[in-house]
Amino acid sequence: MRILLIGDLHYRSDGISLIPERKTKYGLEFLKRIKRKVKENIDIVIMCGDILDDGENPENEKEYYEIKKVIDDFNVKKTLWVFGNHDKNPEKFYNIFGSNSKYYIDEEYVFYVFCDKYLEGDVCLREEKEIEDFIKIISQNKGKKVIVIQHNVILPKIESDYPYNISNAKEIHNLYKKNNVFFSISAHYHKGIELKKIDGIYYFTLSAVCEEPFKYYIVELKDPPSIKTESLKNSVELVDYHCHTEFGYCAEDVSMEKIIERCDLLGVKKVYFTEHAGQLYLSREDYWKYKFFSGIDILKRERERKKDRIKEYVEKFKNLNTEKAGLGVEVEIDKDGKLTLLDEDRKYFEIIIGAVHYLPDEYFVSKSLLEKKFIWAVEKLVENKIDILAHPFRFFIRNNLESPKNIYREITKILKSGNVKAELNFHTNIPEPEFFRICIEEGVDIVFGSDSHNLLEFGDFSKHIDFMKNILY
Repeated sequence: MRILLIGDLHYRSDGISLIPERKTKYGLEFLKRIKRKVKENIDIVIMCGDILDDGENPENEKEYYEIKKVIDDFNVKKTLWVFGNHDKNPEKFYNIFGSNSKYYIDEEYVFYVFCDKYLEGDVCLREEKEIEDFIKIISQNKGKKVIVIQHNVILPKIESDYPYNISNAKEIHNLYKKNNVFFSISAHYHKGIELKKIDGIYYFTLSAVCEEPFKYYIVELKDPPSIKTESLKNSVELVDYHCHTEFGYCAEDVSMEKIIERCDLLGVKKVYFTEHAGQLYLSREDYWKYKFFSGIDILKRERERKKDRIKEYVEKFKNLNTEKAGLGVEVEIDKDGKLTLLDEDRKYFEIIIGAVHYLPDEYFVSKSLLEKKFIWAVEKLVENKIDILAHPFRFFIRNNLESPKNIYREITKILKSGNVKAELNFHTNIPEPEFFRICIEEGVDIVFGSDSHNLLEFGDFSKHIDFMKNILY
């Protein structure tokens, strides 16, 4: 059985918090990012208290329901909700999340959530009624291993002026010993405490997901429990060479400002905005009909008609006045092998990414012809001095074709001849390990691109890092 543990979300939609380290406004986004990143099959999600930063703020009920909606999309067997000191009103809390979210029983385990009482100064006390209810459930499920969850720390004792530990911790520890408790989970202490075994009971305290590096945990129930720590922030600063903007016809919720705002948050050293040049010159209809392939005269006509948006794109970037971002474009080629970028506009861009998104139907007559034309397209991109080849073989995946392994080395040599980098990209793409191994052999640099069209894609390089580890080691 696998459990996803998330502690101290401290969500507040207006972003207000007395403690600036708490990134309260990103709560919903953090949950969506976690869902997107988790690869394992999860049975239970446990939200370990302090769901909101202020359970008494005017938007609290709306915010609880927003969070519940996101967690419901995880589609697991059970979600358990723990009441924390910042959640303020336990009656409202369990009216929203349901009293049945306090326990879960299967053939092997009993999961039990305590709702503890908070006194002045955040002093936490477990009341007798909570203990009686717990004993009743356990007595009905004898022989099963017991996992208990509460917001405050039971053990070990934390030396602090602030009451992180529950006040009757000694009594509770003895209760756990008598009732077959195997594993005790807490949050509240934002730094977290590693797994400790005390008198046969495993105690674990989560770090707060609202503070850097935004940790969450995947637990496999073993003896001892196997705890995998994950973070939303990259452990090393990385450069994203491929990110889209609000100027893209295929963009979702990205904008230059929102992406830059998330650079420090997620450990991105620098991002390059690389909007589709064809989309900046052409109307939505003309671009998706791939009219640029017939010849770049159409780009010139749109410039003469003052319909293109290149200068608007450039000016928007300049007004941001940031060192966290650079400006580029993603280009294609026309039937004559010319870039979808007017020569007069190259001066605006730090990097130019080349991509093969389209080849006409007549090239699909045979596998050999299509591969020959694809090689030609890459050659022309390189001849036109692009810096990076985007998602090198995604063209074949998008057309439901097998990736052409027989041309991997030829493409690599073309890139090397022009000192062009190969982009590792997972956006609707399955990168080919063999191709990137050849790149390493041939001395072709590999760069990371998120190819972000929405905010959740940006800053998540976990797949890129795992991919490189697998081909290098």
